Amino acid sequence: MKNFLVVAITFIFISLQVYGQKPVDTLYLKNGSVAYGKIVEKSKDVFLIKTAEGFRFSFTPDQVDRYFLAHGEEKAVGRPHGLGFTMQSGMLIGSGEELVFLLFSFTPMITYTINEINSISIGTGAELYEEVMMPLFAEYKLSFTRDRLSPFYYIKGGALFNYKSDEGDDYYNIDYLPGHTFGTGLGLSWPFGKYDSYVQLGYRHAYTKQITSYQGGSPDTYTYRYHVNRFDITFGFKF
Repeated sequence: MKNFLVVAITFIFISLQVYGQKPVDTLYLKNGSVAYGKIVEKSKDVFLIKTAEGFRFSFTPDQVDRYFLAHGEEKAVGRPHGLGFTMQSGMLIGSGEELVFLLFSFTPMITYTINEINSISIGTGAELYEEVMMPLFAEYKLSFTRDRLSPFYYIKGGALFNYKSDEGDDYYNIDYLPGHTFGTGLGLSWPFGKYDSYVQLGYRHAYTKQITSYQGGSPDTYTYRYHVNRFDITFGFKF
């Protein structure tokens, strides 16, 4: 029944296009069909088109590949452009200096979607390494298609700051110094209602350092460097 309805709608729209005398709006659907008429509504939730005979048909953005307006505007339909908010969390799997196998991260981000393919984000939050760290990073994503269901490549990097304050007394001082982090890999995004969800799989490197100074008879200073190289699994939602 559904296939029959699609064929019938397509036939009506094509007929109107062939025999119509004035320019009309056009919806190109992802199933290959083409809809002609007047687009009376287009939003993140629905595309509503009205035929010359007064029939109204609605489609979700996931069903529409692109649209063409009679006055000349043509645009692909994909993930919304502009600013958005992303919530992501993940796991860093592998061995570290202290042999902690599984580490966790929670990093909300502000995301700017440049177009259906390119987006950039900046974020912070909390990541557990040998200590709980606050990252301050930027991330770039390159989608392989213009659809909301699409594989993508990502690369991210930035600074790490220790949440723990420096320690010290009459005998010793510990200075927790900033570090850095870098990651890259592949992911897959898909629509979750009117939002986008995704999963990322890749490599993550992190470096942190602390300096311990002892105030004994002969002062000694020790520098401890922590290198983390792990498999990074991240899940996220873009609002």
